[in-house]
Amino acid sequence: MIDESVILARLEKATPVMRQFLVAKQAYPDALLFFRMGDFYELFYEDAAVAARALELTLTSRNKNSEDEIPMAGVPYHAASSYIQRLLDQGFSVAICEQMGDPSKIKGIVPREVVRVVTPAITYDDAALDARKNMYLASIEFDAGIYGISAIDASTGELRACEVDDAPNAMAELVRLDPRELLAGPGTESIAEDFRSVRPRAFVRQGLAVLDAEDVDDALDEALGKGEARAATTSKVARAAAARCIETMKTCEPGKRIAVSRLVAYQLGDTLLLDESTQAHLELVRATGDDAKASLLAQIDATMTASGARLLRRRLLAPLTNVADIRRRLDAVELFVTQPGLRDAVRTKLKNVSDIERLAMKIATERAAPRDLVALRTSLYELGPLSAELDRAPGDVRQALGIPEKQPWIDPCADTYEKIARGIGDEPPLKASDGNVIRDGFDADLNEARTLMKDGQRLLVELETRLRESSQIPSLKLRYTRVFGYYLEVTKSHVAKAPSTWRRKQTVASGERFTCEELDVLAEKITHAEGRAAEREAELYAALVRDLGKDVERLRGVAARLAEWDVASTLAEIAHRNDYARPEIDDSFVLDIEESRHPVVEKIAAAGRFVANDVTLDASPSPDDESLASRLWLVTGPNMAGKSTLMRQVALTVILAQMGSFVPARRAHIGVVDRVLTRVGASDNLARGDSTFMVEMKETANVLRRATRRSLVVLDEIGRGTSTYDGLAIAWAVAEHLHDVVGCRALFATHYHELTELTMTRTRAENWSVSAREHEGDIVFLHKLSRGAASRSFGVACARLAGLPEIVLARARSLLEDLEKGAPLPGGSHATMRGRTKKGRTQLDLFGGAAPAVETPAGVTEALGMIRSVDVDRLTPLEALQLVASLKKLAAP
Repeated sequence: MIDESVILARLEKATPVMRQFLVAKQAYPDALLFFRMGDFYELFYEDAAVAARALELTLTSRNKNSEDEIPMAGVPYHAASSYIQRLLDQGFSVAICEQMGDPSKIKGIVPREVVRVVTPAITYDDAALDARKNMYLASIEFDAGIYGISAIDASTGELRACEVDDAPNAMAELVRLDPRELLAGPGTESIAEDFRSVRPRAFVRQGLAVLDAEDVDDALDEALGKGEARAATTSKVARAAAARCIETMKTCEPGKRIAVSRLVAYQLGDTLLLDESTQAHLELVRATGDDAKASLLAQIDATMTASGARLLRRRLLAPLTNVADIRRRLDAVELFVTQPGLRDAVRTKLKNVSDIERLAMKIATERAAPRDLVALRTSLYELGPLSAELDRAPGDVRQALGIPEKQPWIDPCADTYEKIARGIGDEPPLKASDGNVIRDGFDADLNEARTLMKDGQRLLVELETRLRESSQIPSLKLRYTRVFGYYLEVTKSHVAKAPSTWRRKQTVASGERFTCEELDVLAEKITHAEGRAAEREAELYAALVRDLGKDVERLRGVAARLAEWDVASTLAEIAHRNDYARPEIDDSFVLDIEESRHPVVEKIAAAGRFVANDVTLDASPSPDDESLASRLWLVTGPNMAGKSTLMRQVALTVILAQMGSFVPARRAHIGVVDRVLTRVGASDNLARGDSTFMVEMKETANVLRRATRRSLVVLDEIGRGTSTYDGLAIAWAVAEHLHDVVGCRALFATHYHELTELTMTRTRAENWSVSAREHEGDIVFLHKLSRGAASRSFGVACARLAGLPEIVLARARSLLEDLEKGAPLPGGSHATMRGRTKKGRTQLDLFGGAAPAVETPAGVTEALGMIRSVDVDRLTPLEALQLVASLKKLAAP
């Protein structure tokens, strides 16, 4: 940002053109100013230096080698879009200052104005937009302990806002919205920084001014209509966040009305809450690795339209909690599952539908290109056949899709289609300014201009013939020179026959040159035909786009309904392909899934080999009723056996069911969940100064604070990042709290086998294990759940699968065998559960007495143990030499 005093000082000695630049820069100090000069956009002063570095441009200067030398850089006008996008990707905003007239027709300085400002989130260039994801500009405000969050998508005109009661929920909502750009109001700095660390590719603007309450209402009333925002939500802080978004949009569109028709207010309690940890752990929309197909969204997104893809993503991140609404969505999916012919027909028609939602916004902002209108026309053409397919479908299709009997399936927009079909040619150019956009026959004046452009010479010959006959001058000729233009040449012998209405232009040696009214009119038309055609066509196109702007709300309604059908038919297609079942949804506390599968793992890592498992949890508040299923499962088993996969698939099944999808199971009965809370995997956050254990504890603390009886909690190996006693104590206390205090449905995976004794004192806790077997030194994972705790962890066997050297594995087996017998460590100390050692003491058992001490001759047991444990067939020559060296060292006196 350039200080205003600097700009004022430069204005005092600026040339007229540079004064234009500085005035525009004064109005938009935070943006890089693209200043149109002929065929280039030029940047000056600090903007030039910044752009040169960011775009790798040559930095030159204006008034070189003088005292008032001005740094300068530029990009070609026709290629500006790609340069601007590169700047947006780096977080810059760009103000576009255009020439407001034709330089060839203006005397003096060409007037220039900033016509628009583009930011990372506010852009209308298709190349900058992800068709399958909303591009949100979000705002967060804080007032009296309450947060307001709003998000606007400039490409669709969607504006939504909500009120949030605390910082963690505000953070979770921002992560769910995943905005490209965040406006952080006063008091929200810490959330903004946390968001920046979680979404490093997003751009955060802080240090914004406080919004006055009157300014908030004025901004919303101007954009949406008097009182519309207050009717949508009574939350002042939510309206303030929405006003911040609107004001930013207005700044980016100087002199234009914001194309947003309404504010959609929503409550977080209407949806299943998924915080940032849960979204990341479950890999809902983005995978943690490099495989783009490893997210749940990638596996279920077979949508045919861009608006359908965006709706599917929004539904996945905001599943419902209202049973009736969930069932209505499931009814629509079931319709397409049970009627494959209708499903195929609808999906085939939708394949030809373009992004009507964004096309409507282009029309509303008068940015629609000719081919955009053709795409809209093609899309609207499919509405009739779509309705016909639904008419032919058997059964109560209207009830399944929620469309009343007397209403049409969808607004056919026949008049909109007709406007485009009559006005726009079948194959128009990319830009309206290229000409030949308007269909022939649409306008008489344009037809005449085009005829003159194409047939001007023929018309001149016809006029010459007609005048020759009417004047009876056989030698009359119609000719043209640059100096005199078109004229009639008559030889001296026939000059007397020239009609009195003809006007003499020039006398030459061979005769006279005349003109007449008819020739003047035709000559003027021919000379200016191309310009008149271009001007008239531009007028007609602009008028057509403005006329189509009246239909924008109808088009948005059409896009919304098509997106719903697209999502329903897509989920039906996924259910058909993958053998999903319709879940039974109610308000109970039951979670009963038969033959549950992981929707991603079964397709990628275990195609055709996935082992399904049954899971039954019941958090019904009747602790003395022994007939109720357990609500807390303690899941044990070796690494890689599938504990984490099992728990994740249960959580994903709940999310899929409540978003209105069939689920990967034979049968599922799901009592509505209000939150899915997870603590899975190991990671650190060095940017925030958090170790792996600290991240684990913070996430666990969040789970315990947020969980209610209606929540689903998934915890994986709590306490592993610290010493054994500390970790086991924390894990035990957490499990107790979930069982006794929260009383929710929970899956708790652990390697602390002592923790399984919790079930002895907690009636609604139950031990389950993921089975595995050891065969000839190798571990075989069965991936099947069985009642009871696992007997072993098979850690050494898993290490072997990971490729540890055989000499290391042999030593590990030897040490494990000795430690299990209570033998001391090689240093003579005995292991304790705290991970420290004490001379002369045996390993402590947390739930029993000390094991008996064992006398071990120095070096002998270790050597014999290594020899017994080593797998000779797996030894490499180098490892064999290393083994011999180790044995010699043990045998040394």
